Amino acid sequence: MTGPVVLAPLDGSKHALCALPVARRLAALEQASVRILHVTDETASLGETAGQIGLAPADLRGATLEVRTGDPAEAILAAAAERGTKLIVMCAHTADVRQTGAIGAAAVAVLRGAPCPVVLVDPALGPGGWTLRRMLAPHDGSPTVSNALRPAGELAREAAAELVVLQVADDARALETGSIAPPAYLDQVQHSWPAWSEEFLQRLACVCPLADVRARMLVAHGEPADETIRVAGEESADLIVLAWKGRWEAPHASTLKAVLRGAPCPVMVTRVPGS
Repeated sequence: MTGPVVLAPLDGSKHALCALPVARRLAALEQASVRILHVTDETASLGETAGQIGLAPADLRGATLEVRTGDPAEAILAAAAERGTKLIVMCAHTADVRQTGAIGAAAVAVLRGAPCPVVLVDPALGPGGWTLRRMLAPHDGSPTVSNALRPAGELAREAAAELVVLQVADDARALETGSIAPPAYLDQVQHSWPAWSEEFLQRLACVCPLADVRARMLVAHGEPADETIRVAGEESADLIVLAWKGRWEAPHASTLKAVLRGAPCPVMVTRVPGS
């Protein structure tokens, strides 16, 4: 297969199919083809496999189906490593009962090893249509996160979607050199908002492509994950974009894990460069 690809792993469960509308829409925006991947040790024709994993003829229109054997996560990562893979789109978990961690072992392994951004879809959102009109990107003000959000800027432009950049003012983590700190007080936010917001977006645009993108700043006060989930709901976000440093074991990735548990929309995870 030539050209860019959006990889959509399906494990044969009904829940996994919830990620397919998201994959198809993102592929259309990226001018990419959809590559559906099923990992199994069973031997069957592609037509038989399509029926077994719940695909209708319309699901395969403009897409290809590939079957591989072996460990699911390893097979997904091997397929994603092939040239042209822009995104991996998959369900965060496919169990009938939602697990405490809100993400299955295969999804965690894919996150850790993926060579491209991964979009995780909560099967509780259902299999209906999905559109991309507004994206929410939490940002700690650092140049590193600005760089990691490059795919978000590109996608917002392609979708003609609004990009809402959220900084949580009460985040107590140490700031990286070169970061822009949020206003320290609520009244300061109101007093200096235009200049501060403009400076923040200008710095972001130096490394993240924002030309022709409708970008807007918000500041929230509280825990980063709680505020991200709250603002995503209030803003009717269609996609949350999170920059991640690549470490999953506790106490790392606490914000990512909490957002995955409570996000009202799919979550795109981009890796911080060098992580």
